[in-house]
Amino acid sequence: MISRIVPAALLVAACGAAQARDGVTLGSGIDYSSGRYGSDTRTTVLAVPLTATWTHGRFSARASVPWLHVAGDPDVVPGVGGVDNRNPLGRGRLPLLGAPPPASGNGGTARGSASGIGDVSTALTWSQPLGRSAGIDIGVNAKFATADADKGLGTGANDYGASVDLYRDFDGTTLFGGAGRTRLGDSRYIDLQHVDSANLGLSRGAGAGRVGAMLEYRSAASRDRDDRRDATVFYAHPTGGGGRMQVYASHGFTDGGPAWGAGVAFSKGF
Repeated sequence: MISRIVPAALLVAACGAAQARDGVTLGSGIDYSSGRYGSDTRTTVLAVPLTATWTHGRFSARASVPWLHVAGDPDVVPGVGGVDNRNPLGRGRLPLLGAPPPASGNGGTARGSASGIGDVSTALTWSQPLGRSAGIDIGVNAKFATADADKGLGTGANDYGASVDLYRDFDGTTLFGGAGRTRLGDSRYIDLQHVDSANLGLSRGAGAGRVGAMLEYRSAASRDRDDRRDATVFYAHPTGGGGRMQVYASHGFTDGGPAWGAGVAFSKGF
């Protein structure tokens, strides 16, 4: 899970309550976010994800990997937030061979940039209708540490989690919400803890597309850091031939995440 890639619950809401068709869906997009995460340094994250989803009946499998460009505090890790990153090779810590590392962390001034492939995220989901207008999705997910931890693009550890999402349609308006827990793996340089998450939102048809909003909560991944609370608005529209485009913007209310983010995502079914 990276910084502002659209959460799975938001994708479900944008598509409405209808179950996805069998087959393969490929997707990509651009996501940009910016925030200070409690420090004096602004950190920006640009992500270009590639996603593939296979659906058969009530089951779906998804895999995603982003290309990342991160600039800012080495104590900010995409998808995790602010941490105490003790990796001496972190972004901006050793600008010159033999030079002492600059200060970092809350109130610090260290800054650097790095680009590369992020962590690979996978998920398996079982969807069960609850009558004609409601349903439940039960999922398990795993994140594999393919990102370069020395560049500050990941923690260098594998993560595992589970989630439950519910939705109900009320005469064209879909109410949705969910909760999950992620066990963050043991990182060599970062002290991490389990993360709890929850979301609540609604969407409604707007012409051929859907418009909606969502509130999201995520507990801090590291001690002495703020929990994350965000609000996101979005609009999704079919592009013909089984395709879909979605645009979204978000605002963060705490230092646990970016102050704002925005992006566009495209998908095509086969």
